[in-house]
This record gives sequence, structure tokens and C-alpha cells, in this order.
Amino acid sequence: MNTAIAWLRGLRLVIHLAVGLALAAAVRLDFTRRLHGPRLMHWWTGILLEILNIRLFVSGQPATGARFTVANHVSWLDIPLIGACEATHFLSKSEVRDWPVAGMLAEASGTFYIRRGKGGARPLLNQLVPHLQSGGNITVFPEGTTTDGRDVLPFHPRLFGAAIEACCPVQPVAIRYGRAPDGAAVAPFIGDDDLISHILRILRTPELVAEVTYCRPIQSQGMDRDSLCAAAQAAVRDRVSPGLPLAELPLEEAAVA
Repeated sequence: MNTAIAWLRGLRLVIHLAVGLALAAAVRLDFTRRLHGPRLMHWWTGILLEILNIRLFVSGQPATGARFTVANHVSWLDIPLIGACEATHFLSKSEVRDWPVAGMLAEASGTFYIRRGKGGARPLLNQLVPHLQSGGNITVFPEGTTTDGRDVLPFHPRLFGAAIEACCPVQPVAIRYGRAPDGAAVAPFIGDDDLISHILRILRTPELVAEVTYCRPIQSQGMDRDSLCAAAQAAVRDRVSPGLPLAELPLEEAAVA
């Protein structure tokens, strides 16, 4: 890719990050609570994908109303992908709150946080259940780590209790990425990858295709969390594991805005 174009995209990214931080500050200082962080981040992530030249395709429709959305986890890019599809709250590890830039953006989008280790789930469930009961939605990556995207790791079941207690459906979402023109798998953020190097790889990639598939929602009534978790993991894996080229799938390009 032309170095000048990559530098131009990098400059646009820096400016857009500054815009995101300004929005985050506005949400934090909005004592009237009129600014809706997830909706602002929905707009912001849509432009972010444009800057990174990621063509997003969406298949299926999310369930309406309250839902507990679960997705496989390949990269930090998963968050702007889903954020560009809909206004949603995310779940993240508690350390993210203190990260520069990412922490402010996470706070502005209404992120929920989980403390790792024994006893961290129950306090979080006490926050998630009322949020879902009031009609909200939450997006979780229950693998607990990122993968290379070729398969789906077992989901951790403990947070699926939020959907059961709130009597709302679980919305499985499958995320897949295409390869760079040279065949490189640039999207996965795994192993010893660091964020800056990964962003630079994305900026140097002429175009990246990504797919978000909303699978059939799973009703939580009458199910225990292990069964619900297994059903959601199977739905996502069924879409991810075949390894078919993205062009062979019946997709519609998303109107990202």
C-alpha cells in the first residue's frame, strides 16, 4: 500500500480519536443525562471503520428489546464492528477503565466491568439484570480471550445467568474477517501482539472485509446457564467453523453510520 495513503489514514485516525475523547468528555460532563453514550459511540465507530477501510457486511437481524448478546472474540476490532451495527453496552475487564484513551471511550459508551477472579460475577450480575429488565442490551465475549478466528473456544457460562434472571433472549453473534490482498490474516489480535503495531498493520492494509452475523435468538426461559451457554456457542461456531470464503456467503453490506 502507498506509504503516503497509510500516513493520511493514520492522521485521520488520530483526529478521530481526538473527536472520540471530546465526545467522552461531553458525556461525562453532561449532568442533564441527555447525551446517550452508546448512540454516540455507534456513530463514532461507523466512521472509525471507514477510516480503517473495513468493509462491514451484516447478515441477520438482532432481536428487538432487551437481549444478552454473545460473540466470538478475534480482535479489538470486534468492538467497533458490533458498535457500528447497533448502539449497545459492552462488558470488559476492570483494568480497561484505567487505560488511556480506551478507558475514556469505554466509560462514555456505558461499558460494564467485571473483576477477574473468584466472586467477580455476582456483583456484575446485580448490575446486568436490572439493565436487561429495563429493556437494555449488553454485548459479551464469553470465550474470555481472542483467537485466530478459525474456530470458537468454549464459552464461559457464569454470566448467562443474567439472561435467565432477566427473562430475556440470548443473541448469538458470529464475527469473521477476510484476509489482506496478500493473503495475510491481519485482523486477529492474539499472542504477543501489541496495539500500536496492530493498528499500523491495519493502516497499511488497503482493505479488510468483516462479517457480522446475527444468529437466531435463543430464549432463556426454562434453561439453565450451562445449556444456554452451550446452545449459544454452538450457534456461533456453526457460522464460524466452516471456513468458507466470505464471498460465498449470502451477505448484505451494512449501512454503517
